[in-house]
Amino acid sequence: MTKTTHDGPLEGIVVLDLGRMLPSAVLARQLLDLGARLIKVEDPNGGDPMRQVQPLVGGMGAAFAALYPGAESVALDLRTSEGSDRLRALVEGADVLIETFRPGTMEKWGLGSKVLGRINSRLIYCSMSSWGRGATGAKKIGHDLNFVAATGALDLINTTEVPALQMADVGASLLASSAILAALFRRERTGQGAVIDQPLVSGTVPMLAWAWADRAAGGGVLSTLLSGRWPCYRRYHCGDGLEITVSAIEPKFWIGFLSILDLEELALAGTDDGEEGVAAVGRIEKALSARPRAEWLVLFKAEGLPVSPILDLDQAREDGRLHEAGLAGEVMTADGGTLPALGPFIPSLGRTPDRAAPRLGEHGTAFGEGESS
Repeated sequence: MTKTTHDGPLEGIVVLDLGRMLPSAVLARQLLDLGARLIKVEDPNGGDPMRQVQPLVGGMGAAFAALYPGAESVALDLRTSEGSDRLRALVEGADVLIETFRPGTMEKWGLGSKVLGRINSRLIYCSMSSWGRGATGAKKIGHDLNFVAATGALDLINTTEVPALQMADVGASLLASSAILAALFRRERTGQGAVIDQPLVSGTVPMLAWAWADRAAGGGVLSTLLSGRWPCYRRYHCGDGLEITVSAIEPKFWIGFLSILDLEELALAGTDDGEEGVAAVGRIEKALSARPRAEWLVLFKAEGLPVSPILDLDQAREDGRLHEAGLAGEVMTADGGTLPALGPFIPSLGRTPDRAAPRLGEHGTAFGEGESS
């Protein structure tokens, strides 16, 4: 069996993934796409719960199959002396370790960052707990909805429902990836590893930076602009009931949009969130009701306007634009089939591994044990 996924920029980098569920899985997929050798260390009793999340493909959860192609699986019970000893042996040859346990758990097992750092001073240890290691946060647990709510992000989302996207989990994964890559770069200069604390609550922080500054300075324009209250930046229904999104913030695009609808007299109403803005929205929807969405899209596309259809997941998969951008393809499944999947997330540098996600414990309990060709 090959020791690396492909000849990407992280070829030769060995990552131990002790995490569970989406945060570590998205992070793992980024590192796999970039060519790292990723060894998923799992509890022998069922492994990562994502393996069992329906629907199943090739005997494993579709999400696990999509996010762990090309990985290896080692089954270790870290609560036992044998399991912890074997992990220490793995750490000797590793570059990065990722864990998502509550703060103090790894230390309780004798596997904290200080212990592992003495075994391998070049190790980059990345912890992704819920709230970080502060005096209060270390004692709390949480999930994506808690983090999105606690940071103010949920208040800005224009819905009363629970968001179907795990913004904090995924955002924290992207930040952790950046931190790991930066630590690897610094290690090239210093020879020293690092300890990274990237709590999941951090995932929405970059999304909120502008809004926080705007609100702290006594503003509120940003939340108005992006909430759909301005006629130039919102969603509209067409004649067949299907929706489009209009992002005509720049005056030239707004005028171009109105010209197609023969509503140029609304030129000054694009950023009006009062009565005139409400009236403008009504007139625009009335005009759009004259044609089905497909016909309008042809006209808007011809003028190069920022107008897009609202697609469901099936339509987005069939649309083709993500494939053209190199952001979608397929992964192998454990039963020899294929599964349409997103990724690589960084298409200019990454490539989707051409091996299926591993079965639990497929690669034994240490390097060289239970490996399959």
